[in-house]
Amino acid sequence: MLQETRLMLLPTKEIDADQALLSVGGTLISLLETPATVSDLWERFRQHARRTGRHSRVAFDWFALALSMLFTLQAIRWNDNQELERCHVPA
Repeated sequence: MLQETRLMLLPTKEIDADQALLSVGGTLISLLETPATVSDLWERFRQHARRTGRHSRVAFDWFALALSMLFTLQAIRWNDNQELERCHVPA
């Protein structure tokens, strides 16, 4: 199980760098300049993928896994309006 999780987080022969959960999560954090609902963030992510040509093969379930990872790392949270927002990271 640990091996499988590591393979999902980092790029491997089977998982391209832009599909690794850490890469998808990094993009999601960058797209959360302003709070968003899950569906709004998904739409931002899809638009970003179309503009950049990156993450084009990321399905919603992989997007949801990346969100779960970000919650686990306490990088994102729900705000009072039930929107996702970045957590403050001290410098």
